Amino acid sequence: MATAFQSNLHLRYVPMPEKPDVLVLRSPRGTVGVARVRCQIAGIGRFGSPEPEDAFLVSHHLSNYRSDIRVDGVPVEKPANIAGLTSIHDYRRRIDCHMHTAFDTLIFHLPRSLLESVCPDVRGSRLEDLAIEPSRPVKDPTVTALASAMLPALAFPERISLLYHDHLCSALATHLVTAYGRTNEVRSGGTLAPWQEKRVKEMIAANLDGEIRLADLAAECRLSVGHFVRAFRRTANTTPYQWLLQRRIEHAKTLMRDGSQTLADVALSCGFADQSHFTRTFSRIVGVSPRAWRNRNAVADAMPQAPALCLMAGVPIA
Repeated sequence: MATAFQSNLHLRYVPMPEKPDVLVLRSPRGTVGVARVRCQIAGIGRFGSPEPEDAFLVSHHLSNYRSDIRVDGVPVEKPANIAGLTSIHDYRRRIDCHMHTAFDTLIFHLPRSLLESVCPDVRGSRLEDLAIEPSRPVKDPTVTALASAMLPALAFPERISLLYHDHLCSALATHLVTAYGRTNEVRSGGTLAPWQEKRVKEMIAANLDGEIRLADLAAECRLSVGHFVRAFRRTANTTPYQWLLQRRIEHAKTLMRDGSQTLADVALSCGFADQSHFTRTFSRIVGVSPRAWRNRNAVADAMPQAPALCLMAGVPIA
């Protein structure tokens, strides 16, 4: 069986003039790839045969296009309008594709090991398979939302934190197992132990740039990634990534109260890609822009000094 980085991860079977750039994340759970695959040339023709691989390719279609796809020699039915739909391709099957028009697709390469890692930690629990019709497009609002969250980040891959990328891929894997997985799992309602919660929050707070992976946090707690994410949510009532954003915002408030840094410097100090990213996130979470918050709190910090100044000047206070 070929491994991900030796076979289909970089889409070498796609006959495009320029191979798409694949954002790759390697972790103990497997190698994940994300890419936007666009081709403006009509009639690109027949694809090569993907290598047999214990992995899935999740394709979210960003445009309409015409193609013929066969899985194990059987034609796959597709609607005329495919934009906004999602196809899940099983690399264990023989996939033949002939592309007749230009296309635009966001793809996620997910090894089975990643899907298995999000199953609950129950003795004997395992993912049996995904209950899907391979390669047949379906409407999946969750995949659509995750694709929308990933697309802007792919425009500047050097700015993507490992935790953000890992968070989205883990969320996608969890959704696939929950929505389509056939498992023999028994649900668990556990939370993090106090020492686990304390250690994980310390690790996240020490890495506000996001350069830490879910696998690292889970390993510190001696849990699988799937169990860790669920336990963290039950414990903190939020996801690890959202908790990271909250810590970034709190740190930004501290720096803005000091007043010695520009907003652009504050953004970079708190792990945001740039001031624009910082402003959007701060405004969404706090409800006002960083500039408005700083001006308001600068006024509030100055107000207690007023009585002392008045007394020094000999002015009576009503």
